[in-house]
Amino acid sequence: MSVTLGLVLTERNARRRRAPDPRVDVVMLERTLLDPPRAGAAKRWAQQVQRSFPRARLLPLAWHLVTHGPEDRMRERSTRTLSGPPHLFGGLQDNAQIQQAWDVTRLCANAMQSNTVVLRTPPSITPGALGRARIRAFAEVRRAEGIDLVWEPEGLWEAPVAAALAREVGITVMLPAFAGGRPLRNEQGNGLAAPGAWLRVDIPREGTIHGGMIDELLDHAEVAADPAIVFSGARARNNLATFADALEL
Repeated sequence: MSVTLGLVLTERNARRRRAPDPRVDVVMLERTLLDPPRAGAAKRWAQQVQRSFPRARLLPLAWHLVTHGPEDRMRERSTRTLSGPPHLFGGLQDNAQIQQAWDVTRLCANAMQSNTVVLRTPPSITPGALGRARIRAFAEVRRAEGIDLVWEPEGLWEAPVAAALAREVGITVMLPAFAGGRPLRNEQGNGLAAPGAWLRVDIPREGTIHGGMIDELLDHAEVAADPAIVFSGARARNNLATFADALEL
């Protein structure tokens, strides 16, 4: 069984020293969502993370100034910013401020030798006409730049709607596998989330993946085409290792 295994790492988790784990295929780095490092620092940091995950592709998250507007209150959690009126940032707007913020993300991607960026959109980007139009336009421009996107929608997006839009614009969508510990099944009922979607396994702080979840993920891996399962949370590395053991990797 071939399964792509991934992690979403906070800066704190990424700095924890452990033995290298060659089973990890993808590492998504949340540091670049809040405070993206300068190019030189990003390169050194990427090399450090790569030593822990020697086979993994490193995927930066797009800077919140690209995606999150003032109402999403991300600026309060970060230290690095750009000059300009706050309302001109976020929301995937088409303006000079968003382009400047995106250029910072692209520098991080280049430093990490990655042509893929994770686009985490906040609840303020809704599945209405404006939200869809901005995602389409943003994806089109990134494709022209040679950048692939893994889209992680938050808020009101239902799995079938998000998956359909992702297929339309040629990007990958990442959706939650569980809610409150219960599986979120696709419309066909023969797997989790939606066809073609990457799965994100969110475990509450200090929680561990249990047997029922493992069975659901194994069943999904058997029926899905090119399944990708990404673990997040404080114990993401432990939970990935537990699942990898179940896969006998």
